[in-house]
Parts: sequence; C-alpha cells; structure tokens
Amino acid sequence: MKILCFGLGALLIALIVQEEIVRVLNPRNHALIIVGVYGVCSMLALAGFAWSSCEAISCAGFWVDILRLALLLGSLSLAYIAVYSAIEDDSPSMAMVKMAWQSGENGCGEADFARVMDDRLFLDQRLEAMQRDGWITESDGSVTLTPLGTFWAKLFRRAQLLLRMDEGG
Repeated sequence: MKILCFGLGALLIALIVQEEIVRVLNPRNHALIIVGVYGVCSMLALAGFAWSSCEAISCAGFWVDILRLALLLGSLSLAYIAVYSAIEDDSPSMAMVKMAWQSGENGCGEADFARVMDDRLFLDQRLEAMQRDGWITESDGSVTLTPLGTFWAKLFRRAQLLLRMDEGG
C-alpha cells in the first residue's frame, strides 16, 4: 500500500507542477516539460520512499519495493505522456472519437467522417509538431530528419523489428 501511495502521490504532484508550468510559461515543447517534471518527481518519490524505509535497507524486500515503485512510476508516466500527446494535437483517432461523441445518440457514419476529416489537416498538424520538437527541418517544400529525428526513426524501426510488426504499423 505504501508503494501505491508514494506512486500516486508523486504522479499527482507531477501533474499539478506540469500544468502550472505549462499555464505560466506556455512552453513550445510540452513533451520535454512533461518528461522533465515526471522524471524529477519520480526520482524524488524513489528517494523519499528509500528514506522512509531506511531501516530495511539491507533487506532484499526493500530493493524489490524500490523496483516496484520505479516500474509503477515509469509505466504510469509513459501512459500519461502518450495520452497527453494524443489529446494535445488531436490525433485522427481522437478527432473521430470527439466527432462521434458530439453526434450524440444519432451517431455518425463513414460518410460523416469523410466529409469532416481531411488528411491534409492531420498532415499539417504532424509536420508542425515534428518541426516544433526538432525532429525535422523543412526548406523549399522538402522535409529532412534532424539528428534527433533520425534517433527516433531508428528507435521506432528497431522496436518494430523487435515486436515483429509489419511495415507501417
């Protein structure tokens, strides 16, 4: 129970701090702020947990609890980051869910989606986000990867190969 309390407390504090930083500073790169805040809060939670459990520092169970807390913080933080990025830029899936929700009980069909959804809209949003985050540069209508973009491309491709996923998804 102590692990859960430390984990949820750290994530709640991180959420409040992150929202305040975004509200006050309105930074260009929200992802960097989120990773930094959640990383610092996670480290502080781990240190606080270790300090409050220092009488058991030689016990093997202590290190297992530290690992459990680290896994809880890491997995919930990464889940939040994934959801935040989907909501922030209105991913195509999120836009479709919002559209279906706004349609109410009448619902909406494929023709309704096709009438409203524009591939160009989502392409422009993604390009803008990738340029803002330093993944690409654009000049004369041509897009090239930056070193950071190349890093992410290699990481995604290696994950795809590791998971034995087909090209494109």
